[in-house]
Amino acid sequence: MSEDLPAEAGALRARLAGEWTHAREEDSAGVRVYRPRGHPLPPSRWRHRLDLRPDGTYVDHRLAADDRSARDHGRWTVGPGPAIVLTPDDPAARSRRIEVVAAGPGRIEVRVPEP
Repeated sequence: MSEDLPAEAGALRARLAGEWTHAREEDSAGVRVYRPRGHPLPPSRWRHRLDLRPDGTYVDHRLAADDRSARDHGRWTVGPGPAIVLTPDDPAARSRRIEVVAAGPGRIEVRVPEP
């Protein structure tokens, strides 16, 4: 199981910064599991990736409606609470809050609200 969440936003930010790949085989009860880039995962047609950069920017690698890969860019912040907020560069797009359930060096667990 992943380590407990750090109390300070700065410590949580340090644990979350990196390139994360959705390991859907490990998901359970509404919680998504992400592994760091390079972690061995079974072959898959497509996997969601989230690059949370230390400078506060992010790239969200997602699947577009036409099954092609798409990228959203923006800024990410920690809080309030154990969560990250993704604020897209596109002014027409809405910010998203993602609850962080657990964060360890090789695994993060998040709860993402349904759209």
